[in-house]
Amino acid sequence: MGAQSVISRQVVVAAGAFAPGHLGELTRLVPFEMVDEALTQTGKVQERVRDLPSRVMVYLLLAGCLFPGLGWRQVWQ
Repeated sequence: MGAQSVISRQVVVAAGAFAPGHLGELTRLVPFEMVDEALTQTGKVQERVRDLPSRVMVYLLLAGCLFPGLGWRQVWQ
């Protein structure tokens, strides 16, 4: 088990307001550095590249709390 393999993956991301780490107005109130620190302290930072990273899930949860009458799909939009 001394040998290692490396698998690289190219990920295309959006720009502007939809860029990673920028989720609109909510990131102005709760900076992503604060979210990253909270994830680090709780040991909940994702270990793999996922469709919805931990940071995005935190903002989605916060947005869901702001709009309790909407479903998750509507909150995401």
